[in-house]
Amino acid sequence: YMTLGRGIVDAEGMRHGMLGFLGVETSFAERRLHLGYRRLVGGETFLGHDFHYASTLSEVGEPLFRAYDAMGDDLGDCGLREGVVSGSFAHIVERA
Repeated sequence: YMTLGRGIVDAEGMRHGMLGFLGVETSFAERRLHLGYRRLVGGETFLGHDFHYASTLSEVGEPLFRAYDAMGDDLGDCGLREGVVSGSFAHIVERA
């Protein structure tokens, strides 16, 4: 997901340009753990998990999924799609 985005800020605060296929900017400058099981609702519903330390600085574009945690709480939009390219931090395990 990060590689498909516009740029990544490293732990020292330096920005590196990425592929630019998706309108996402991420950062490792202020690492924060994102962890948990997810229900991902888009055209279909999937079960997956989220495990990453990067923070999202900005996301511009069409959301890929609506994410819910294991308790059913709405976590908001998850990932992006642009034409035939799509990505997210969530890893899909199976169809629900």
